[in-house]
Amino acid sequence: MQYLKELLSKSFFQDFEEVVGDHLFNFKMHDLMHDLALSMAKNECGIVDSHNHFISKKTRHLSFVEDNMIRDGVPSFLSNTYRLRTISFPHYSVTPTQSFMESCISMFPFLRFLDLSYCSIVLVPKKLGNLRHLRFLDLRGNDEIKKLPSSICKLQSLQTLMLEECEELHELPRDIRFLISLRYLSFTTNQKFLPHNRIERLNSLRTLFIDSCINLEYLIEDIGDLKALRILSINNCPNLVSLPSSIKRLSSLEDLWLQDCEKINLDWGIGTEEEGTHQDLNSARPHLRVLVLEKLPKLVMLPQWLLQCSANTLQWLVIKGCPNLLALPDSLQNLKSLRVRHCPKVASLPQDMHGLTTLEKIEIEGCPTLSERCQQGSGEDWPQIAQVRNIRLDGHLIIK
Repeated sequence: MQYLKELLSKSFFQDFEEVVGDHLFNFKMHDLMHDLALSMAKNECGIVDSHNHFISKKTRHLSFVEDNMIRDGVPSFLSNTYRLRTISFPHYSVTPTQSFMESCISMFPFLRFLDLSYCSIVLVPKKLGNLRHLRFLDLRGNDEIKKLPSSICKLQSLQTLMLEECEELHELPRDIRFLISLRYLSFTTNQKFLPHNRIERLNSLRTLFIDSCINLEYLIEDIGDLKALRILSINNCPNLVSLPSSIKRLSSLEDLWLQDCEKINLDWGIGTEEEGTHQDLNSARPHLRVLVLEKLPKLVMLPQWLLQCSANTLQWLVIKGCPNLLALPDSLQNLKSLRVRHCPKVASLPQDMHGLTTLEKIEIEGCPTLSERCQQGSGEDWPQIAQVRNIRLDGHLIIK
């Protein structure tokens, strides 16, 4: 973040926009800076296409932009580039084959970055475990992969492992706990339960995305052992019943995303527990900055445990498609952005909204009563938000 902000201050980036929180941004690189970056890279970066068959042996990062160049495996003219660190495919029309992947693993033992997303991979070879320097592995969208080789757990330098949209994947590797450097994990699996003594042992894990696990009913109870976890996102898990009570022990958690989980009850199991000591509540619990709740039909009120994790720290609150939600939470002292969409039973703003001096943006859509009460000048809740600079009501923008 420090590097990003410094580059922004020096006009390295332009059209910079925060999407949600300080983890998601949109921006462009200035054309002049892009040209400068290319000139500095010199021979370290290369693009393989039908017009370029000369790649320097000093090249470390390769992009393949034409499908016909990889159909039969790695082109022979790349045999001198065995010290490659990066292989990527910037265009979705270019899809690596099984033979190309196997050739890569054999020919380039020093790979750090390997993007094999949305390919036609059926079997992940055991030799993948030989890439001792690999830090980033993307296997998203390979919906024919049923099992990962146990050798993948030998990749002790691996920091990012992406397995989303692998819809046939039966289970995560049993020894995944040995990926001691893993910081980012995303996956789709057919499992009903996540087995004990696996994911919760990933002590370096900072980001966990659980996506489209159609059969998943329960998470691991010991998820609270992930003390370094900052971002937890659970999306499209229609049979997930609840969150484990140990989520209250994720002391580093800052972003919580719960989307499209039609059976989840956020009060189940957690709300019935004793709240613990005052010290536990203020130190061991999460201090959320971003909370996104979307398509949760069982959500009526935000549970007490979630409010306690948000009161003094929450800056971005997004609630969408919660048809039974009755009210928005009070006492969010540091809130910067509030988005409420398609929550028709929410009839008013919190009474302390006028006291939120940090609030910069409000967006309301698909909430008829609430929108009427927030109309400029005439709405009953307008005095509560008159100080906010950026307000959008059902698509109509009010900027002061």
